Amino acid sequence: MKRVWILVLSVYAVSAWAGETKNIQPARGKVVQVATALDHLTVLEFGEPVTMAAAGSSAFQIERHDDKVFIKPLKAGASTDLFVWTASRRFAYELEPPGEVSNMNFAIDSQLPSKPPAQTAAHLDDVADMMLTRALLDAERVNSSSIGNEKGRVTVRIEHVFQSRSTLYIHYSVTNFSNQAYRVTDPVVTEGVAPQATISLRAIPRTQLDKHLLHNVGELRERPISLVRSEFSKEDIKPGEEVQGVVAIREQVAKPTIFRLTFSPEGRHKVQALMVF
Repeated sequence: MKRVWILVLSVYAVSAWAGETKNIQPARGKVVQVATALDHLTVLEFGEPVTMAAAGSSAFQIERHDDKVFIKPLKAGASTDLFVWTASRRFAYELEPPGEVSNMNFAIDSQLPSKPPAQTAAHLDDVADMMLTRALLDAERVNSSSIGNEKGRVTVRIEHVFQSRSTLYIHYSVTNFSNQAYRVTDPVVTEGVAPQATISLRAIPRTQLDKHLLHNVGELRERPISLVRSEFSKEDIKPGEEVQGVVAIREQVAKPTIFRLTFSPEGRHKVQALMVF
């Protein structure tokens, strides 16, 4: 490796007046062009250990050491591809035929910044604040006033719904009025239509259905809904405790429709909530 390090020193000495040293932030799948020159070395530096480097032709001498890969063209007119794997990433390069020294890349720095720029972090905070503000302002309350708190049972209330451009969020609460601990699980969500309803669903939007309304709705034709996300604040709730949860649905639904959220049973009792949306 002594010869390699002598060449490295030569590269850094010459780069002050010729060639190019560049810093790149390669996207996944992007191929980086590397300009080379005969009897000169190009250095790729990654900022983390290089685990493997492989070229498609023996017309280039490829050596790796720690977080660096050294490229030396051996033949005029030859080009090839080069793949480099580090501890966390993969890079793809196209090694161009050797050309003029003044046009070659002496060094290419592919290190990722350890911390996002302050401006980027501030921008992300602004976006998060905007999204949270919009969700709080645009969330629509669900009428669950007819849902009673039954002693000895677990009660689910649907609190709010919020619809973004592509996703519907349903915010619910689970309260344990029984005398035993209850374990909250991700709910099974179905979408239903009521072809024999004796009431107009359009007249009761964003309403949680009690037994009386459910009787008037009649038999439902339901289909399962896939959740893109399900979160709740606590898994095990003691008697008298309450948890909050949210499910996210990324499907097109036609209004009016009925959503049913079904949780794990509490003893012999069903734990569920139905809402007109």
